[in-house]
Amino acid sequence: MSNIGHHFFVKIVIVGAGVVGTTIAARLVEEGHDVFLIDRSEVALSRATHGLDVQGIRGHGSRPAVLDRAGIVNADMLVAVTDSDEVNLVACLNGAILGPSNLIKIARIRDPAYADPRVVDDPRFAVDLVINPERATAEVIMGLLRYPDVIELVEFADGLVSIVGLLVRPNSPLAGLRLLELNGRFPEAEFLVAAITRGDHIIIPQGTAVILPGDELYVVCASDTIESVLVALEEPTTPVKQVAIFGGTRVGRFLAEALDAKRVSTKLFETDTRKARWLAEQLQSTVLIEGNPTDIDLLAEENIGEMQAVIACSREEEINVMAALLAKRQGAKRIITVTDRTEYRPVIRSVGFDACLSPRQVAVSSILHFIRHGRVVAVRALGDWEEAEAMEFEAQLASDAVGTPLYKLRLPPKVVLAALVRDGEVLLPRGDTVIEPGDRVVVVASTAAIPAVERVLQRRVDRVQ
Repeated sequence: MSNIGHHFFVKIVIVGAGVVGTTIAARLVEEGHDVFLIDRSEVALSRATHGLDVQGIRGHGSRPAVLDRAGIVNADMLVAVTDSDEVNLVACLNGAILGPSNLIKIARIRDPAYADPRVVDDPRFAVDLVINPERATAEVIMGLLRYPDVIELVEFADGLVSIVGLLVRPNSPLAGLRLLELNGRFPEAEFLVAAITRGDHIIIPQGTAVILPGDELYVVCASDTIESVLVALEEPTTPVKQVAIFGGTRVGRFLAEALDAKRVSTKLFETDTRKARWLAEQLQSTVLIEGNPTDIDLLAEENIGEMQAVIACSREEEINVMAALLAKRQGAKRIITVTDRTEYRPVIRSVGFDACLSPRQVAVSSILHFIRHGRVVAVRALGDWEEAEAMEFEAQLASDAVGTPLYKLRLPPKVVLAALVRDGEVLLPRGDTVIEPGDRVVVVASTAAIPAVERVLQRRVDRVQ
């Protein structure tokens, strides 16, 4: 990652026109990059390029001749996200040989056997960033399990700033309050509400906005104050100690390993006998249950209602939903589902599940974070509908955002400047707060407002005179 610096990427070659590749291509085109999209399938390529200003190239993305047609010789970045780990690795290897010496190479690698530290940590390794969507998803789930009722947890500024997702219950002390009343109501807790999910939309609120039961709030605070903020908001903070996992998939295995390391009591349900026995050998501290998690008698026998959290991550989406519904009916406190079927996610959340994660979307967020390094330090989509993002900028001396009070910055509507980090201290800004060079600036904005936000915060004086 060290060779990225403050490089601005102009030409990006993406190998793989699936959901991940297409989503990344669409976002990069919006930001003004030249994107070349490679795929073997004419149908997939046509579907991906429809309505997008990208150049589609049909062919095997790991082959030198195809990379040549995509102009790899003068590309800034190669992103290999096909469904084949081997194709992604070979594409990066050939890109390293055929492309410029400073070509940045990203590969989606799902098989952990390819992530041997002896290889990936060697400077000769031809990939700058390896993305394992399932492992990354398990890491996100582990973050959610740190606090019983948190539905999302995103960290910025090297972990100093957190955005915490909370569901407003009918008896919550937040219900019925206007945002401008929060400081007076909770003087002992320093936090800021940066976004609200209501129904099928996410709102970037103003001070007069009223918090309603059923809202999902995105609360910004210093990471070392999360527990005190949750206590003030009457949210539970006791760590989760009993977890059930439905499905011995990669997500399930990574999650079980992480929970074992934390000494959390874990039960893993797997229907396939051979897979269950193999997992039992790999996961010494996890209790393996061979059986179908939709078997209501089995769930009752295994006391699923006593679980503090249930994660449904089997290979079949319908089994995930049914098993999670049964676990919730039996009294399991918290339900987290994993699905790449984006059309399912709003429905899943509407039936009362606490969180719904997509490994593909986690991969997209990780890759966009890496691509934007230098201009935007970090980026994460908020909510299920990707209508808003949280971003972290580093204030540059030459930017005219530096030295200007926030109320004079002319930030567009639907934008909240959520936090500053200065010399290791987290500041929740007010209108008269002034950004200084080197500050880490965390912004929450609607997706449509992001280009305008970047123009304001990255605009340089010599460009506007």
